[in-house]
Amino acid sequence: MRKEAQRVVAARPTVEILRRNEICARILDAAEECLMQSGFRSRVHAAIAQRAGLSRPTVYKYFGDQTAIIEALFEREVNRFLAHLRPVLDGTHHAKARLVESVVFIVSYARQHELLQKSLKEDPQVVMQLLSSRGGGLIERVAQYMSPYYKRTPDAQGPDETALVPVAEWLYRVVTSLITTPGVVDTESPEKLRDFVTELLELPTLGQAEKTEVVRASATV
Repeated sequence: MRKEAQRVVAARPTVEILRRNEICARILDAAEECLMQSGFRSRVHAAIAQRAGLSRPTVYKYFGDQTAIIEALFEREVNRFLAHLRPVLDGTHHAKARLVESVVFIVSYARQHELLQKSLKEDPQVVMQLLSSRGGGLIERVAQYMSPYYKRTPDAQGPDETALVPVAEWLYRVVTSLITTPGVVDTESPEKLRDFVTELLELPTLGQAEKTEVVRASATV
């Protein structure tokens, strides 16, 4: 019992950690507000410190320059997004449905994200740089996040664990394209977006059917 109690106490965050987390949250909250107000092209480091009720050296101590703050804010938003994604993955037990609903949720979530949309309108290069520089890490995180769900799926056609990284990369590329690049097909509503992604997933089947016909035709010659 004593060892168990010691492990519980050790697992509890210390006052120092709680204080650090609170200051970090204040800085990122202030950064989000300042960027919404002034945009990504403005130098807002001093405004962030003022809004957070901290000195500029303190902000530098915890995060660094404005670029580092934006990257930390991006990381926090990714963590929030993954937390919101969990109920979507829990909502169905079939691999294809999970992929479709994941794309629909992520794209809809991004389209309603005020800071992301402001950046895409005013300075899209900021978003594109973050998505490209963090792409590999995000793909691996998504694959790891999805792994438990595909391990227990009853869908025999679902990807096995070794295929999750390619699936996660497919998901990442489709989502980033839908978020950042205007298209010809109308995908504005969740319903139309769901139809589009569902049809997109059917394309490999069509390709396989055409390949089979070619093989059959060759065999008859």
